[in-house]
Amino acid sequence: MSAFHWTWEWATEGCDGDAEVADTTARLALHVGPHNLMRNEDVWTRCPQDAVLASAYPLALWLASSWWRLLWEPLPADGMPFSVEWRMAHELAAAGYGFVWPQVLFATDGNQIRVWALASRPDSRQSVRYLTGLEQATSVSPDEFSREAETLITATLDRLAVRGHHRSDLRVLWDLVCADRADRKRAAYRRLEAEFGFEPDEAPEPFMERALRLLQTMGPALSEVAPAYGKGSQGPAAIEAIIRAPSLAGQPSDPRPSGSPPVSGHGSLRPWEKAVQAARGVRAALGHREGPLDDAVLYELLGIAAQDAKSWSPPAQRTKAALAEPLGGGRYRLVPRRGHPTSRRFDLARLFSDYLWTEGTGSSWLASSDLGTARQQYQKAFAAELLCPIDALTAFLEDDYSDVAIDEAAGHFGVSPMAVNALLANNNILVRGVGGDCGHRNALYPV
Repeated sequence: MSAFHWTWEWATEGCDGDAEVADTTARLALHVGPHNLMRNEDVWTRCPQDAVLASAYPLALWLASSWWRLLWEPLPADGMPFSVEWRMAHELAAAGYGFVWPQVLFATDGNQIRVWALASRPDSRQSVRYLTGLEQATSVSPDEFSREAETLITATLDRLAVRGHHRSDLRVLWDLVCADRADRKRAAYRRLEAEFGFEPDEAPEPFMERALRLLQTMGPALSEVAPAYGKGSQGPAAIEAIIRAPSLAGQPSDPRPSGSPPVSGHGSLRPWEKAVQAARGVRAALGHREGPLDDAVLYELLGIAAQDAKSWSPPAQRTKAALAEPLGGGRYRLVPRRGHPTSRRFDLARLFSDYLWTEGTGSSWLASSDLGTARQQYQKAFAAELLCPIDALTAFLEDDYSDVAIDEAAGHFGVSPMAVNALLANNNILVRGVGGDCGHRNALYPV
């Protein structure tokens, strides 16, 4: 059986509500690895139960209606709150219909579907209290996630048919989803809508026309930028403005020995673990394992002229992404995001890491943003380790983690104090804030 799966047992008693709701009453559970996220106790018996008595109909309806956004829309960019609309598409509680659902959230990181879960508060006064949470987010493959969701949806439709309900809202909606999935062009369109935060057919036609042109130009890199801008009317236009912004001419090169393993893909290592390995490999190839990394070395990695880098100015309007356009022959037009020397160093290190992520082909667009995708997690961890190796950082600090010491370390390595704090937290040297990676967004879900 799959490590991620729904289970259900149709009940003889029916829940209150419409016929479709009552006739699909079941004892439901959601398993993620060894965890049952629907283990609960109710206010009447106070006895732990391995399944919750509810209707499968609203659950299946929510999975079908949120299908494209669950598969393709990542977490909001760092520092951005979860909007009500976003939560309706990603939080299981949005299945609604008067049932108490567990506090579970799903969002893609570009490679995997990430799953967060919180147990109910001990003082919860709801009729059902869920007992299982996840100490940290877990990952499910998109194929596994969609297969298990489809299994529950089709089982619910079969149950409805047995009970004489052949034309439900769920049937109509699922037929539309299946038709889009079967058409490669339509599926790509739905994915692009979802990445910009739209429900199917919600996006204005002019918006999608520009977005489709961008997709044709940028390819997969658009997925790393589109959600950062979202459904605002200027989304595609803002991305086009970055492409036209003042740029740096560069020709990156990988100093590691030929045959070094690619850093992208799924693999067993998490993105930040791959990033640390790659950054250490680059430093070793440069013969520069510790200590600050000079700007000149960073410019050399990217193949840009030092004078050009120093005279470059950022776009007049603040941007949410950095891009690099391939020109052929391994050459790129690079557009960092920020003009401050320290911030620009980090931007350039991230773009170089993206060059490695795309396996240094010289033919793919490079893109970085503040999204929480696997590709962006890789970039941030790579840039931090390249510019400020954790071993060198801890040696410099000598167990002094005061604000003054962290500021001095940041100046020494040419990074921001925020980057130093993040490195120390990610390596379990300092305790990160309550809520982990998502805490600043809604103080709920742990990493």
